Amino acid sequence: MADENVNLPDEEKKKGPSLLIILIITIVVTLIVAAGTSFFILNFLGSNTSSSEGSENTNQSLNSPIISTVEIVREGSRYPIMLKGGNDVAVVDALTLKVGSDDARNSISSNRIEVLEAIRMIFLNKTRTEISTLQGIELLKKQIRDSINEIIGYTGERENQGVLKANIVVLTISSTQ
Repeated sequence: MADENVNLPDEEKKKGPSLLIILIITIVVTLIVAAGTSFFILNFLGSNTSSSEGSENTNQSLNSPIISTVEIVREGSRYPIMLKGGNDVAVVDALTLKVGSDDARNSISSNRIEVLEAIRMIFLNKTRTEISTLQGIELLKKQIRDSINEIIGYTGERENQGVLKANIVVLTISSTQ
């Protein structure tokens, strides 16, 4: 019986390290498979992305407009514009336009008075509540963009070379009474 007790601890010692070795081997194999899979995926996605991006960048450089900024109302100048009915005045703190070409920017600069008059006419058709909502401001921006594009002649197919976006900051709306 003394021999059996001696053999039992040896067998337990053999099972312990063999379980540890199996666990280590399993972890190492899992890491190797994960690293290989990651490398494989990155190589395929990396090559696919780089070839697609290269062709997209080429197409974008041919079709995308050159974006520059035109400042209609300088930030901080507090430009007052009358609203519908003549009882309210919107104080515009800034109005800038993103344009798609230098020709459009030059056309806006040369037709500045007409552009300002168009903006005043748009505001004269707006009420206090229309300018106070997010939807009203977005509609105002769209109307300004479309009106200026019409003035400078960038409509239809050439619209992406004209005014692309209007940014406006209405500081406050005050009553004249």
